[in-house]
Amino acid sequence: MNSLSRIYSLSKTRMLNPFPKNNNILLNCRFSSYTKSSNSDLNNIIKNRKKYLSPSLKTFEAFEKPFIIKKGKMQYVWDIHDNKYVDLLGQNLCVSVGHAHPRVCDDVINQLYTLPHNTSMYYNEQSSNYAKELVETLPPHPSGEDWVVHLVNSGSDAVDLATQMVKVYTGRPEIYALTKAYHGLQGYAAGLTAIGKSTQSAYQDMFSGIHHFNSNDVEQLKNHITFATGGKIGGIIIEPLQGYGGIHPLANGFMKDTFETVKKHGGVTISDEVQTGFNRCGESFWGFQMKHNDVIPDIITIGKGMGNGMGILGGVISRRSIAEAFSTKMFFNTYGGNPTACAAGRSVLRVMKDENILENCKNQGDLFIKEITKLCENYPQIYKEIRGQGLFLGLEIAGKTNEDSIKHSIEIHKNLLNYGILLGRGSASGNVFRIQPPMCINDKDVMHIVSSLEDAGNEYIKKYKL
Repeated sequence: MNSLSRIYSLSKTRMLNPFPKNNNILLNCRFSSYTKSSNSDLNNIIKNRKKYLSPSLKTFEAFEKPFIIKKGKMQYVWDIHDNKYVDLLGQNLCVSVGHAHPRVCDDVINQLYTLPHNTSMYYNEQSSNYAKELVETLPPHPSGEDWVVHLVNSGSDAVDLATQMVKVYTGRPEIYALTKAYHGLQGYAAGLTAIGKSTQSAYQDMFSGIHHFNSNDVEQLKNHITFATGGKIGGIIIEPLQGYGGIHPLANGFMKDTFETVKKHGGVTISDEVQTGFNRCGESFWGFQMKHNDVIPDIITIGKGMGNGMGILGGVISRRSIAEAFSTKMFFNTYGGNPTACAAGRSVLRVMKDENILENCKNQGDLFIKEITKLCENYPQIYKEIRGQGLFLGLEIAGKTNEDSIKHSIEIHKNLLNYGILLGRGSASGNVFRIQPPMCINDKDVMHIVSSLEDAGNEYIKKYKL
């Protein structure tokens, strides 16, 4: 056991909390009254979920044994037994600047006491000011057109709306996306997603105009346009760095070349920034601005961390002419532009600037990559490679076969709970550990995570004599 592991000593029977009770990071967070739950509470939660919530939720259950989260503060969460964990998933990247960040909470509460909701049929300062502040994060569009914002409820809503806008603007049905893409699992977003069970027969009629091609292969796209269309197309949507599909970076210049090809054939370009935007990749505010992409899209879709866990918040940012074309159609999103959600979004933008979130994403991401690369070199039978950048990373688990890799992933994933580490698994096979924590994580957390990966890997190697 290395020195860091000794610092975070563990009990064989029950996790000893590796984080001190008076952690300075949490001093400014106001904890609500919290009582440790009993076994009866746990049993009731499990029973009620199984009885009253849809069985379809099992699609995304993390563990065979239910894991119940009771509360969260900054980069940490606590389970129902009051055990504390570093949240390496950021609750599917929805928590950006920290669980229950005090400034965001204050702004949300103030808005709740002022005006919780008003329909977009009426004007309100929160939505218009938030749209202005989002536009101010963007570079000018090469066309010279203004950027405008349409606020909706989630990233999937945003992708669904963006797809409709493209079809109305161009009059064309063809929408291209990449294999291993994740754009959401409802509406048109579900058809654009190309991972595992996302492909369902129920979608075949609705999504006949959707076509997928391999990332980093612009020639495949060109061939399809040449031989399977009349030369004019609707558009394309790309994640600047592929996420849930396994954390796959795009080749240098691929996004730019692809967008130029699409525009040459009359199409509209969409950068899906639901996961990669808002500083997450540690290089720029938006993923399309990263050096290997270096392109400006016509439409940007946003969601997840823009509200730091406050729901009913997503958006489509587009060139004005595209939005104007869609204004002839009837479209309404009940909670789009909700003032409480917008108050959260505006607060997040201020916190990101004041707390140097972009710099922290770069620094902690670089540290993760440096240290986990060493693990991959020292334990190649378990850890294959680390991919991504900033705090948008994935650690692929090794195996002689894909089945072995999946098996290793499931067990190590579960065992890391004993070390106070909560993370997610991505890719179609579920063999990539997702490292996408709240962006307030610090270097002490990173080194604890690396140490835990080393110890959990060692345990697994000894157990199975790998």
